[in-house]
Amino acid sequence: MGVEPLYPEENDGGAVRVKAGPPIAFLNVLLTVIWWAGWVFLGLFILVFLYAGLTFTGIESFKKSFVETTPFLVLISSGSVIIVALVFLVIVKQLRKISHTLVTGDPFVPENAKRLRKIWIAVAAGEIIRLVSTFAISWFSKTTNTVDLQAPDLRIYVWFMVLAVIILAEVFREGARLRQDAKLTV
Repeated sequence: MGVEPLYPEENDGGAVRVKAGPPIAFLNVLLTVIWWAGWVFLGLFILVFLYAGLTFTGIESFKKSFVETTPFLVLISSGSVIIVALVFLVIVKQLRKISHTLVTGDPFVPENAKRLRKIWIAVAAGEIIRLVSTFAISWFSKTTNTVDLQAPDLRIYVWFMVLAVIILAEVFREGARLRQDAKLTV
């Protein structure tokens, strides 16, 4: 027993295939653009990280380019942004895979529950990394007398989003289980 697609369409052979609706098609295009923009962003901050790292080689011209901050703070900042960009790319990759199951008309597969689990773990890890790096940058800035020490802000809405994705992951897991039970019943 199969699941009826959301937008069935007859093809030449008489078999039913799925026709992606405009919102799903737009979502796929948007996720593709975000995916490649994330890679560009990651590449940019890898270059910043490497440039800040070059100051430790002793070349004076690299050190002169840091006026407002120290190369060490730029190294920490860009390193944390690289980690967050990698977390972002993990999330977008999982969303692209989930979106692909929407296009095929079969979103309640066990893999989507696992993908949503990966997303909430990545979001939680990204937020923890942001909190730790914000505190570290603030602390190192205080020791170099460039910025006052500030406590990192705890963004409650991010943790509510993590909770919502946890619930969605469980809904998808239960939906996949019910679908499997229905297949075995018939």
